[in-house]
Amino acid sequence: MPNGPPKCNGALPPPMNDSIIINGTGEWKLCIRDRKEAKLIFPRFPQEFKYMTLDISDHPDQNLITIFPRCRDFVEEALSMGGTVLVHCNGGIALSPAIVVGYLMWKFNWTAERALAYVQNKRYCVSTMSFQNQFKEYEPIYMAQKMVETAAKRETTTNKRQVEEEDEEEAGYQRKQRYVQGEPSDMTMD
Repeated sequence: MPNGPPKCNGALPPPMNDSIIINGTGEWKLCIRDRKEAKLIFPRFPQEFKYMTLDISDHPDQNLITIFPRCRDFVEEALSMGGTVLVHCNGGIALSPAIVVGYLMWKFNWTAERALAYVQNKRYCVSTMSFQNQFKEYEPIYMAQKMVETAAKRETTTNKRQVEEEDEEEAGYQRKQRYVQGEPSDMTMD
């Protein structure tokens, strides 16, 4: 593309290519590797890129649900700073697509099926069968977390309004008292 890849504006998911890139304008890398791969897959250019390296087993028993929030925070930080995130693992077939599916579910309130279909549409060799049950389990978890966050924001806003209304009522009462007592600051002289 002549002007570079389109940026994610938060409304629609960003385009992805074979390397599963979430678009922006900086260089961030989410490196996923098995412990055995640590000597082969590691941050090779720490001065040029900001890395997050995770040692995750490519095994159905690996719990990805506990890892999604850290990955999400890394991606969100990068995007908020205008960065580009490359999520990669050794094969690019299971772990990195699984992390991207989890992110898309959270970011766009998508079901596991929708996020997986989106990633598979962009990267044809995705095989996340071993993690599909975890996507299903993650769906109600992230939805509940978002509901709690929304309720907390709403409560904060409501409490702020109540305090502001009480302050206005008290200020009105004080003005009324000064007027009744005849303080010159509130009286108009014609």
